[in-house]
Amino acid sequence: MRDTFQAHASSVQGGMHGGVGNINNHNYYLPQSGPLGVSPRKQPADELRWLRQRFVEPVGLGKARDILEASHTVLLDGLPGSGRTAAAKMLLWEVGCDGGQIHELLLQDSDNVPPIDHSHVGDGELVWMDLSHVDRPRWHEVRAELSSLRATVQDRDARLVLVLPDRTGHPGSTLAPYHAEIQRPAVEEVLYRYLCVEEISWPVQPPPPRLLDADWRMADVPRYIELIRRARDEHRQGTFEQWCEDAYRALTGQVEDVATQVAGLATGRQRALLLAVAMLHNAHADVIHHAGAALLDTVDHPREESPILERAPLDVRLKEIGAELGSSGDVRFKKLDYDAAVRSYFWTFMPELHNALQAWIEQTADSQDLAYRERAHLIERFTEQCLNKRYRQALFSLVEKLTAAPTTRPKMEAAALILQRGLRDEKQGRAFRRKIYVWSRSTTLSTRLAEVIIAACRDEMMAKHPDEALVRLLHVARRERGTRARETLVEVADGAPRLRRQMLARLTEATPEAGKWPTDVDLFLDLADPEALTDPGRRDHALISEHAVRRQLAIGWTLVFTRRPCETWAPRVRPWLHVAAADQQHRHALLSILVRAGRGNATVLAQLYTMSREKESWALLSEPIIQLINTLRETSPTQPT
Repeated sequence: MRDTFQAHASSVQGGMHGGVGNINNHNYYLPQSGPLGVSPRKQPADELRWLRQRFVEPVGLGKARDILEASHTVLLDGLPGSGRTAAAKMLLWEVGCDGGQIHELLLQDSDNVPPIDHSHVGDGELVWMDLSHVDRPRWHEVRAELSSLRATVQDRDARLVLVLPDRTGHPGSTLAPYHAEIQRPAVEEVLYRYLCVEEISWPVQPPPPRLLDADWRMADVPRYIELIRRARDEHRQGTFEQWCEDAYRALTGQVEDVATQVAGLATGRQRALLLAVAMLHNAHADVIHHAGAALLDTVDHPREESPILERAPLDVRLKEIGAELGSSGDVRFKKLDYDAAVRSYFWTFMPELHNALQAWIEQTADSQDLAYRERAHLIERFTEQCLNKRYRQALFSLVEKLTAAPTTRPKMEAAALILQRGLRDEKQGRAFRRKIYVWSRSTTLSTRLAEVIIAACRDEMMAKHPDEALVRLLHVARRERGTRARETLVEVADGAPRLRRQMLARLTEATPEAGKWPTDVDLFLDLADPEALTDPGRRDHALISEHAVRRQLAIGWTLVFTRRPCETWAPRVRPWLHVAAADQQHRHALLSILVRAGRGNATVLAQLYTMSREKESWALLSEPIIQLINTLRETSPTQPT
């Protein structure tokens, strides 16, 4: 008899072997930057404290404060560069008293959906929207929805500060009661505040530095003051005027200085060393030397034929390009922020280097000689050159290359750093979030790229865009192959009732994909924590008291009872019975959800009744369960109440 046997496998979530010999799995997990599930917004809180120390109240903020207090919503207007975004954050900071849940509300990009998702406004949360760059047609769409959004904000005891689009004029009579316009604060006042915080001494009556004489923006100030501080720290013998002059020269780019220097460098070796120092500024001399040699190899530069002992020593070569060795062996330019000017010059005026530079970055980032700090600075500096629409695809491709098999931990770290820097950029952050969304939904998503996405969502997006981070983590969790997406998703959703509500909706009824993925049932069980659902929170408003949430929970438990055996769901039901026995206020809701989820399944209903008699303290639950079962039999199926 010659029978043929074949083995089939489906829905595989991990590694699999189909032959003989050993199988080796290599997983590279990226470390957490901080604890999960405690407060995903701790990082923005630090940034807001930093801003608060330096904030100078603009004219008109008092009116905005009064409107926000009276109506929970204020529409903030003002000229570009007047500090509207900072003012919006500070208004919410005052309401939250350093402890509120502040996050940005984003417009939805998808077609056939409202521009604003009201579910992203949680109970008591402090929300701001930046519409300053929205075009006129999009603004009309948003304005039509503002009345319902304000109603949601008031109903949930939240606060909303909305930065109006540039040059819209008055928002109209309907929105007039919520409109407030601010004016840019005096330049001297802003500068003095920043200088005081940085403990920088200045003359009694310093003339305003020329950078800020005319067309300055509030966003220019932090960078300028940071350069003044660095000028002081690196040249302590100078005067305040000299520090300001150095900072001004650095801020205006020093392009002419770099152009003159590059033109005067006779050899490709000198230029390679110049660029290597710029990309690895403050790195050790050994790192600079090897990186410069690698750059020459990358561009196929002819090798030096002279014997080693006849070549110019490194300190001489560094002096030729205006760099110097520090006491600890680190290399830096003598001019303040000159490295940034060099990087910008080479990227702008030698475009034929772009591909070679990317290949060099990929190779150098994997070097064991680099410390994590040096690698982080290298990746950040390269990423900065690509942060515009023309070049950002190169960054996405580099992330994919760095995470392609076979990879290493340094490459994984480099990929994570690219996404980190991109997500933090005000102009390109949205494009990076969109690309992460596309990756997260890919059926060919690799474990290594998935780990980088998880780290980006957990450590960056959760800080300022938690709703979007949650969606991306869900897509990765549904497709995960040995990653930590599911546990990360559950931990971050534990951070706020709004996020738990959003996840329950997505797992049960909010999208066409709801409940269709095997992982959805397990995620639901992780998120259906009865203690969290019955926690009254700051407004004495438990999630389980909401009709929509009870409906979602009933749908979720129906999926559990249908798709999982009793030995799987019984341990998850027992905590519900325990809380129901102790919490009289929510007892009916908890039991009703379970019974309604089991309707039509006599085995499940019988098991629920039997479990209610397992402990003496649960005995009081038996009669309500019987009553609910009998009620179901007497009435037609209805939605849970």
